[in-house]
Amino acid sequence: MPEWIAYYQENRINALNRIGNMPLSPKYQRELAMWVNKYLDPVGIFRTVNGKRSTDSDSFRKIRLQAEKDLEFTVLLANKRDRRDCNILLFESNLLLHFNLMLAHMENS
Repeated sequence: MPEWIAYYQENRINALNRIGNMPLSPKYQRELAMWVNKYLDPVGIFRTVNGKRSTDSDSFRKIRLQAEKDLEFTVLLANKRDRRDCNILLFESNLLLHFNLMLAHMENS
């Protein structure tokens, strides 16, 4: 397994552990974990991008837009108590940053 895949797998596991330890509503916690499992899984994203690459020349941009849109929909499931904590806002931004870094790494390799 390439070293960068192991690094991003570890990021995914750390994100899931953090979600499990945050005081979030169950629905929001579940949806956020589903987003992490879908978009921070380097093997799954690599397969998705490669599968779309044969039919679409801009597969990286499309998967990036889809991830952003899905995270926005996930955020809509948060209740007021979830949104009051500024740490969750920072965490969501970091999730998207990790996804974009992973995607950039794939694009450049």
